[in-house]
Amino acid sequence: MKNEAKDTIAKIFCKNNNIDAEALPENLEIVVTEVYAPFLLFIECLSSKQFAERNNPFDGFFINMLNRASNTFGGMVTLLTTGHLQDSEVLSRTLTESSLTIQFLLKGDSEEKLAHYLASYYFGQKWKNDKWQSAVSDFEIHPHNRLIQEKNEIEEKSKQVCKYFIEEAGGRWPEKPQSASVDKMFKELGREVEYRTVYRAMCGQSHQNQEDLVNSLLYSLSEDESLEIKSKHLKHAFSVFIVLWGVQYFLGAIESLGNFYGFATVQQQSKLAREIIDKHHAEITESLKKCILPKGWVNVVVDGI
Repeated sequence: MKNEAKDTIAKIFCKNNNIDAEALPENLEIVVTEVYAPFLLFIECLSSKQFAERNNPFDGFFINMLNRASNTFGGMVTLLTTGHLQDSEVLSRTLTESSLTIQFLLKGDSEEKLAHYLASYYFGQKWKNDKWQSAVSDFEIHPHNRLIQEKNEIEEKSKQVCKYFIEEAGGRWPEKPQSASVDKMFKELGREVEYRTVYRAMCGQSHQNQEDLVNSLLYSLSEDESLEIKSKHLKHAFSVFIVLWGVQYFLGAIESLGNFYGFATVQQQSKLAREIIDKHHAEITESLKKCILPKGWVNVVVDGI
């Protein structure tokens, strides 16, 4: 990709996500341009005659999901740009789940899977509402009773709209929907080991990472001040490592949609971007072994008080 094209893509991304383009660290800018290039190509292809001739009412769902994932990618980059590395890990988990959901739904009968995906949402909501109701069942009069009733009524009407849409579009609304849990998606996509390793690590920062707390304790008990420096560098480098996994999954979603719609340019650009991200991932892996945070990923790290 030519430098002029890279600069243009970076500016478009920054404008769309309210980021100062001058604030993007070098390596992060490379990641942004490589990932956003196939995304913009995908958007461009939506205006093509090839896509218009599909005239498929289900397409809007997948486009909406990719747009949402793109927003999450932008939020994750924003946190990295401002030095919030551990918080960017939290969004990498969200980006991963959104991206894998797209890939999961596109594998096999996409329309049937989409119907189950929507129907299982309403099934889950009713189950949660029933649990909510049981939590206030000991009270004869409780202000939440009306809220629960209204929520049930609104969601039932919403479900009927979705059911009607699916059926009118030629699909079938399942009476016993199959849920798509995160572990099920990883497994069906042939990534079960990553569920047990990468996704497991992604969940840490979402729950006040105990590993970080223990590491803080260990270096605080040592008189070797270098341990604290190494520990923090390792923590920050690991954040970049995890974020790049989220980036890989997002690229996978873009490529899957490119394959699904037959957008050759999107497929090609996604594969080129994956090669670049793989290279950076390998470099970060080596940095983890040395307990260092390479330059070019963050300007100033935000690390507590």
